[in-house]
Amino acid sequence: MTTTDTPPRPAPRKRRSRRVRRLVIALVVLVGLLVVADFSAAAIFEYQVSKRARDQFDLSDDPAVKVGGFSFLAQAISGEYSHVTIDARGVPVEDTLRDLEVHIEMRDVQAPLGELVSGSLKEVKVREVEGQVKVKASDVNRAIANNENTAIRSITNVKIDPVTEQDVLTDPDDRTDAEQEAAERAAEAEIEDTTAGARICATIEIGGEETEACTYGIISLVEGAKMTFTPSRIELSNSVLGTGQLPPTLDAAVKQALNFTLDPGKLPFTVTPTAVTVEPGVLSVKGTASDVVLGSS
Repeated sequence: MTTTDTPPRPAPRKRRSRRVRRLVIALVVLVGLLVVADFSAAAIFEYQVSKRARDQFDLSDDPAVKVGGFSFLAQAISGEYSHVTIDARGVPVEDTLRDLEVHIEMRDVQAPLGELVSGSLKEVKVREVEGQVKVKASDVNRAIANNENTAIRSITNVKIDPVTEQDVLTDPDDRTDAEQEAAERAAEAEIEDTTAGARICATIEIGGEETEACTYGIISLVEGAKMTFTPSRIELSNSVLGTGQLPPTLDAAVKQALNFTLDPGKLPFTVTPTAVTVEPGVLSVKGTASDVVLGSS
């Protein structure tokens, strides 16, 4: 009986697996380098924009800048960026407004890559800008405190909430079903405009006693970016005066004390104010501008 020795089969799998492993490693390294380059280029762009925004806003610190979109490098190569945001906080305006927030949305931003990398970038062109300045409740409290009123000793703990303009005019509890349905339809139809409903609640000292009062009124855009609050009706809670309505003299005094005007100054980038909005704890003015040039170095 004879046997035939079969020659060993080659083992190409090991060589093939090594090639695949090397290829994968090379791809991982390449992707890592692209990510690092993407972040580095974005950081340069954000610094350049932040520096110009700081000069434009006359800020003490650089504002935060963020570039939208999937890949910064892809946008940088073309020199056009679809969406850039700028946020600045703690911006003071005179003595009353000390903690403003500025939010800017920029679309179709142009900044050539060569100038960006070399540091020779002189200007950033923006096709469309949306600007917003937010005034917090703490600044509103200071503005109210500036209103001198002999009947009101102090106003503290100011809170702000949005309401519909219909809620400013009438108490929902006093409406008929038909009136409530009409109010709900009106609320659904409301859009951002030069007026907005607001409920401003505060602790008010009257005759040595603290009273929790909520004032319903209209925030209006007046004289550029100024905002005026005009009280319409007042609700009381936890009050030694009881709930419901104040005596006419005190009602008038409280409304006078809570009637205030805020002046956050001009909106950045020559943005034209177009609307006021109310959010929990915040009153804000918004506006838009087109074909803006962001500073020059």
